[in-house]
Amino acid sequence: MTSLVKFASYASAIAVFTSCAVLPLRAQEPLLNGWWVVVGVLPLNNVRPEPSQALHRKIANCGFRAFNDVSSKFVGFVGGYEVYVLGAYAAKAEAAAVLAAAKRCVPDAYIKQGHYLGE
Repeated sequence: MTSLVKFASYASAIAVFTSCAVLPLRAQEPLLNGWWVVVGVLPLNNVRPEPSQALHRKIANCGFRAFNDVSSKFVGFVGGYEVYVLGAYAAKAEAAAVLAAAKRCVPDAYIKQGHYLGE
């Protein structure tokens, strides 16, 4: 059964409603520097849709969504590859925990420290 609250005035009802309104949280800026969980690496001369989609499906089976970019956009990574990563994580321990979960679907995943330069 629903119970209704009677307000003395329209203004008081609005005051209560606006004080209870849920405001969206500000989106957190992605971390660009830290520890990355690398879940896939393909040579740039061999990047085709099928292996890329397979890597994304594989890691999605563990509940993660990887993003991929060329390794030369990551300071600390060797160039010449398309890398599929999770992160970045500020603490190595946090990356290690994600790595342990990711290894259930991608056994050869590993962590690497680096800085993503972005677009």
